[in-house]
Amino acid sequence: MLSLWLPRLLLCLAIPFAARKGDEPERLAAIVLLATFLLDAVNHLVFGDPAWFEVNPGHFVIDLWAFITLTWVALHANRAWPLWVSALQAIVVVGHFAKLFEIDVARISYWAMTQLPYWVQLLILIGGTWTHAEREQRIGRYRSWRSVPATNRTA
Repeated sequence: MLSLWLPRLLLCLAIPFAARKGDEPERLAAIVLLATFLLDAVNHLVFGDPAWFEVNPGHFVIDLWAFITLTWVALHANRAWPLWVSALQAIVVVGHFAKLFEIDVARISYWAMTQLPYWVQLLILIGGTWTHAEREQRIGRYRSWRSVPATNRTA
């Protein structure tokens, strides 16, 4: 039961906190994490509850979209915490591929790799928003985004 209600509680804390105290990177990450939750609910309405015995294509598409979006935020935000959120989402995507190779044995591992990172992502979003609010209070407004994307920097 904890695995059902803990992420919902964290979501109810993280989303309004990021919306109220965060800037664009925090809000965008919050929107992505909220969207994954809502899209997951639609996925379950359409395809039923997951059995964890096989890869769920709906979960994979949702998780891949979240990975791409969160990685974009991580590469462009003037923050460190989005890197952690993106890395955790990479674990989720890798979990789908791992399940493809071992259908029978990896049921609990598949659940853990695709569900547990979400809890940590929400905690990191709360911590990142808190850090942003503290930093802004200490030094004033600062840029939310890097002026040059990390992929285009020259040494």
